[in-house]
Amino acid sequence: MKYRAATDAAGKLLGVVMDIYGDLGSSSNEIYRFQGILQWCDNVYFAPNWKINIHACKTNTPANTACRAPASTEGIYFIEHLLEHMSQVLKKPSLELRQLNFYINGDRMMGGATVKDFTLPALTDQLLQSSDYKSRSEAVATFNTANRWRKRGISVVPIRYAAHWNIPTRIFHCLVAIFHGDGTVAVTHGGIEMGQGINTKIAQVVASELGVDMKYIDIQPTQAITTANGGITGGSVTSELVSLAAIDACRQLRTRIDVVRRIDPTKTWPQLIEDCFKKGVDLSARSGINAKTPDHVAYNVYTAMCTEIELDILTGEFIINRLDILYDCGESMSPLIDVGQVEGAVEMGLGYYTSEEQIYDPKTGENLSYGTWKYKPPMAKDIPVDFRVTLLQNAPNPSGVLRSKLVGEPPLCGAASVVFALRNAIAANLNETGKGADWFTLVAPMTVERIQQYNRIEISQLRYKD
Repeated sequence: MKYRAATDAAGKLLGVVMDIYGDLGSSSNEIYRFQGILQWCDNVYFAPNWKINIHACKTNTPANTACRAPASTEGIYFIEHLLEHMSQVLKKPSLELRQLNFYINGDRMMGGATVKDFTLPALTDQLLQSSDYKSRSEAVATFNTANRWRKRGISVVPIRYAAHWNIPTRIFHCLVAIFHGDGTVAVTHGGIEMGQGINTKIAQVVASELGVDMKYIDIQPTQAITTANGGITGGSVTSELVSLAAIDACRQLRTRIDVVRRIDPTKTWPQLIEDCFKKGVDLSARSGINAKTPDHVAYNVYTAMCTEIELDILTGEFIINRLDILYDCGESMSPLIDVGQVEGAVEMGLGYYTSEEQIYDPKTGENLSYGTWKYKPPMAKDIPVDFRVTLLQNAPNPSGVLRSKLVGEPPLCGAASVVFALRNAIAANLNETGKGADWFTLVAPMTVERIQQYNRIEISQLRYKD
């Protein structure tokens, strides 16, 4: 990425220009995902003028595809990187600059949607307090003064993640069928369970809507016949939109069942369903949802992450001493699942930003990092020593399904905070050796090798004390 930015005397953004280059590999089959980066480059910041140019590059490497948080991860990282650069040029704390440039309700976002329900300023203040950011920042500075070859860094990164519902081809289905005899409620839906807990959430939603115990709910495999022409599972919105379809199907059933229930409200669920069967009540219902919202964005998720690292200057190795994340999940449908999703996304993001580097032969395009000898996914010891995930309380989402918000991809974007914490630790070392006056651009992933080189250790520095 190449970029330029203009600010006023206080540091408020006046205009941003970005030229973004994307390696699409040998074919452009994923170009639409690359184009999606245009939706994310503002993150949580207002500027009256934006110019974003994207350049799709064809190279001799294999074609790429999406995994998790495509385009949002990169777009958010780019603007955060720019603000870090502004911080050094303007000689203002990066957190202060971030807060100064936050959107406010009523602003028009870069993508055209209007900002509303902007909870991020209060959420950020709450994170700063709960993470004890001020005193820990002072402790980091004290530690760095007292230690030559180990440095610490701390960083806070705020995130806005848009829930995109208005996609015509994304229709999500749910079929609910109740069986007489034992009252089993079989459910098949159009989402794909890939570890995000969609089956558990749908089971909870169906049980709640029908007023039955979870033991009666049986989630069946997704089938093309019952969920024909369904949308893809992605963008973190599938769980909630399938839930919307499940709610609609259950309410159809409840309308029919309640006619029989009123005859004898004391009957158990299996008895009630048996009576419905004998009276010829249709005990199957199907719904297909193609959600429409006034704006392209149904709502925004807000989260903020505070990361503190400790770096070995000589080797480039580091540990994450503590990571705090405060996540606005609305009224969570399933808090244990959502906390697990936050933790997993953060860890995946840490790998993306620090260790998982793809290496290709510059002449042939051959993948040289095809195994764990050279490609390093995060392991158990890469998990933060102190990992604190908090869901924002008393923050129902009026625009969400059951007042909830999506979870899955936003925390991965927030893992960029580890890069800036590392940068602060490296800067502390360079300032100590008189090399920290100039801006240095970080290239992610921040591998051990890169970190070691950024520290610019010279043989003259390696002397025993007298």
